[in-house]
Amino acid sequence: MLMTTERLRYLVEVANSGSFSAAGRNLGVSASAVNQMINNMEIDLDLSLFDRVAGKAPILTAAGKAIYFQAQELLPRLNAIELKAQSLKQGVEPSLTIALHGLTFFPRFQQVLHQLSEAYPELQINLVDSEVASLQPNPEQKLADITIAPANLEPKRGVESKIIDKINWCFVAAPTHPLAKRRGELSSADLSQYQQLLPSEGNIATPELIESLRYSPKVVSCDRLYQITELACSGMGFALYPQKLLHRELRQRLVELQVDFVEGALEWPVEICWTQSLGVAGNCLVDELTE
Repeated sequence: MLMTTERLRYLVEVANSGSFSAAGRNLGVSASAVNQMINNMEIDLDLSLFDRVAGKAPILTAAGKAIYFQAQELLPRLNAIELKAQSLKQGVEPSLTIALHGLTFFPRFQQVLHQLSEAYPELQINLVDSEVASLQPNPEQKLADITIAPANLEPKRGVESKIIDKINWCFVAAPTHPLAKRRGELSSADLSQYQQLLPSEGNIATPELIESLRYSPKVVSCDRLYQITELACSGMGFALYPQKLLHRELRQRLVELQVDFVEGALEWPVEICWTQSLGVAGNCLVDELTE
C-alpha cells in the first residue's frame, strides 16, 4: 500500500511544524528518518509533496496540499479507531445508556458523568429520561443499562439497586406571585387557594408519589421539569422543587416559600439501579456513585 497511516502522520507533522527536524522531535525520530519517509512516499507516488529550498521551511506543493487536507480529516478517525480497539480490549463497553430522571439531574451526578467521559473518551454515553426507559426489555420503552431516579416502591427483579441520594423539596414561586408577597409562614390553606405545578404521573412518578406532593386542588401537570420551571418563573403557579436544582441563576427568578405545616424536610430517596451485564465503564460509574 502506497499510502499508510505512518506516512500521512509524517507529512502532516512536517507541514504543521515547518521543518523536518521539528517534525522528528515531535515524532520521536531523527530528522533524516522523517526526510527518508517523505522521500520514499514521493518516489512511490511519483509526486513531489514539498518544495525544498536550503535554509527555508519546506512548503507543500499543490499535490502535497491535496493529500495534507485529506489526511487532516482521516487521521483523527484512524486515531479514534485505534483508541476504540484499545478500549474494547480492556473490557470497556462501546456504549452506555443511562436513564436519569429530570428531578434528580443533580450537579453531583453531572460531575460524575463528566469524569466518566474523561476517563473513557471512546465510550458513547447515551442519556435518556428514566420515565421512558427501563432496565428490562420493554417494547414501549428504551432499554437502559443504569437508571438514576426517585426510588420506586415496586420490587425490582434481576437488577441491583442502592439509595444514593435524596430529593429535598422546597416550595417556590415567582417573586410576582401573591404567595411570594405574603409576610410570615404560609399555611396549607394559603397554598390551596392557588394553582400548583405538579410532575405528571409516570413509571417512576407513581400516583402515590405525586399525590404526596399535592397541596392544592388546582393543578397543572407537567411532563418535564423545564415546564414546571418556566411556568413557575412566569408566575402561573407555585411548585415543589428539588433544592439541589435551585442553582444561583434560578434563585434570581424564583423565591423559596416558607411554610408552617411541614415537620422536618420533605424528602424522596434517590436510587441507582443497574444490570449485571455492565462493562468496565458502567461498573466504574456505579462504584463512584455507591461508595
